[in-house]
Amino acid sequence: MKKFFIYFIVNLDFSLTAFSQNDAKPQPEKDWHYSASAYYYFVPGDKNSVSITSYADYKKLHLEGRYNYEDRNTGSVFVGWTFEKNGNVYFAATPMIGGVFGNTNGVAPGLELELSYKKFEYSSETEYVIDFSGSENNFFYAWGEFGFNATNNLQLGLSYQKTKLYQAEFNIQRGPFVKYSFWKLTAGVYYFNPFASDGLAIGMVTIDF
Repeated sequence: MKKFFIYFIVNLDFSLTAFSQNDAKPQPEKDWHYSASAYYYFVPGDKNSVSITSYADYKKLHLEGRYNYEDRNTGSVFVGWTFEKNGNVYFAATPMIGGVFGNTNGVAPGLELELSYKKFEYSSETEYVIDFSGSENNFFYAWGEFGFNATNNLQLGLSYQKTKLYQAEFNIQRGPFVKYSFWKLTAGVYYFNPFASDGLAIGMVTIDF
C-alpha cells in the first residue's frame, strides 16, 4: 500500500506537469503582473486568523497591500522599486515604504529579497513598523523561506518568521513547509515550532494573474 501511494503521488505530479506544459500557449508579455495570497493561521490557545497580501508589479514598480499582517485588524499599503540581476544566480531587492492603519497605526520601511540558483531559492520580507502611539510599540517583522524545487511543481523547504500576530515560546519561529503549484495557483502548508508545545500550522493559497 505504501509503495502504491508513493507511485500514485509521483505519477500524479508528472502527469499534472505534462498537462500544464502541453496546455500552455505562448502569451504576449504583460506590462502588469498581479498576485494575491491568503494565509490561515491555526493559533494554539488563541483565535485563528487570516492574513491577506496582494501585489501589483509594473516593470520595476512594486505595489503591495496587506491585511492582518503587521497586526490583527490592521491594513497596510506599500510602494517600492525593484533592482534585479539576471544570470546563473538571480538576485532581486525591493526597498519599500508603507503606511500601517487600524489596530496599529504608523509608517513602515521594508525590504524584500529574492535569490535563486538552479533548484534552490531564498526569499524574505522584512519591515520595521514605527508606531505613532509611541516608540515602545515599534516592531520588527520578518518572514523568510529557503526552498528546494524537487520538481517543476513541488517545493520543499524551511521557513522562519517574527510576528506580532500571536505570542509564542520563541522570538523567531522556524519550521518546514511544502508548496505545490499548478496552473496559476500555489497551495502550501507551514509548521512552525514543531518541537514546542505551541506549534503553529499555516495553510496558504496564492493566485497569480
